[in-house]
Amino acid sequence: MFLCRKSIAMLCLLYASGSGVVAQSVSSTAFDTVEEAITALGTQTYQTIRASYTETASATFTFAAPSETLTLRYRQDNTSVALRDDNGELISRFDGGTRSESEALLAQFLRERYASDPEALKLTVANTPGDPVAGNPVSLMARMADASFTSGTDVGPSPLTGGSRARGTASYNHLGISLQTGRYSGTGFSANVTSLPLSFAMPLDDPRWAIKINAPLSFSTINGEDYVSGSVGVGLRMPVTDNWAVTPEVRIGALRDSSRGLTTRLANVSLMSNYRVDMRNGYGLVFGNALTYSTSLGSGNSGYDLSNTINKNGVELSGPFQRSLYGLPTSWQFSLVHTKVGGTPTYIDEWTDVSLSLGTIGSKNGVTWDSVRVGLTYTHANRGVRGLNINFGYEF
Repeated sequence: MFLCRKSIAMLCLLYASGSGVVAQSVSSTAFDTVEEAITALGTQTYQTIRASYTETASATFTFAAPSETLTLRYRQDNTSVALRDDNGELISRFDGGTRSESEALLAQFLRERYASDPEALKLTVANTPGDPVAGNPVSLMARMADASFTSGTDVGPSPLTGGSRARGTASYNHLGISLQTGRYSGTGFSANVTSLPLSFAMPLDDPRWAIKINAPLSFSTINGEDYVSGSVGVGLRMPVTDNWAVTPEVRIGALRDSSRGLTTRLANVSLMSNYRVDMRNGYGLVFGNALTYSTSLGSGNSGYDLSNTINKNGVELSGPFQRSLYGLPTSWQFSLVHTKVGGTPTYIDEWTDVSLSLGTIGSKNGVTWDSVRVGLTYTHANRGVRGLNINFGYEF
C-alpha cells in the first residue's frame, strides 16, 4: 500500500488486483500535489497504470495522500466507485450514471476533504508557484516580511517612515500613505497585486526612538483566483548610534481564500537594522537588514502549518536630483534587496528586488514631514518568476 510514498512530496495512484492486494511489481503514477492527483482521476490516467483497464472492468486503485491512503474500487460492468479508508471501511460510494460522472463526484468530495489538510497544503506550498499564503513573492508570508523591512529600514522606493528618517530634534507624529501595483509571471504562475500600505510613527522624547505602526492591505489575483490580505505590525525604533537604528517588531496578518473557504493567519517576529552613511554633496548610502520568523496560527489539524525564516538584506544609494518639486529639493534612490526563505519548503525561496525612485527629500517645517516618491521595482525570482511594480508614496 505504501510503495509510492517515498516522501511527503509524492502522491500516487496504484493499481491492485481484484482482491485489493497490491503486487510488488505494481505500476504507479506520481503527482506533486493533491490537486494534481485529483484532477488526474479517470480512465486516461488509469490506463497509464494498467493498459488493460476499461470503463467496464473491475479494478482497485490506491490513492496515497500525504496523511492517509485511500482505496478506489470499481466493480465489473458497474459505473459506481467505492471509496474506502486504510482499514477498508467504506467512506462513501459515488454513482453518477457513468464512470466519468462518478469520478467527477469523487473529485469534488476529495477536494473538500483535503482543502484544509495541513500536509496537503504543504505540498501545494512546496511544489506549485501559485499558493496565496506562501511560496512566492506575492504571498501573504512574503508581503508581511516586505512590510516589516519597509517599516524598519530606509531601503526601497517608498518614503514610509523608515529606520532613521526622524533623526532630528522634532518630536511630532507623521503618517505615510502608499500605493503599489504590479504584475508577476512565470511558468504556471500569473499574478496581479495592488497594495495600500499605511504607516504611522510616533517619536518619543528622544525622536530617534519611535513607536512604529505599519498596516498594508493587499488585493491580489493569482492564477485567476482573487484574494484579500492584510497585516498590522507594531515596532519600536531604537538608536544604537546616530546613524544606526534597530527595530524589533511583532506583526499579525491574515488572508481570505474564498475558493477553499479558508482564512489563514500568520504571526511574524522581526528584527530590522538600518545603518546610514552620509557622504559628500548630498549623497548617501544605507544598509538595511531584516530577520523574520513567521508561523501559522491556529492550524491544528486544519489549515496551513508553516514555520519559516525570511532573511532580507539590502543596500541603497541616493543622491541629489537637479530639479525641485513644489519648491522642495528632490533626490533619486537606487536599491537592491535580496530575500531568502528557509524552514518549511517553499516553491520559490529566493528573489531579488531592484528599485529606482525619484521624489522630494523629507523636510521638517515645524508642523509636518513632507516627502513624496514615485518609483519602479523589478523582481527577479528563482524558477523563472519575474515581476514589475509601480510604487507611489507620500509621507506627512
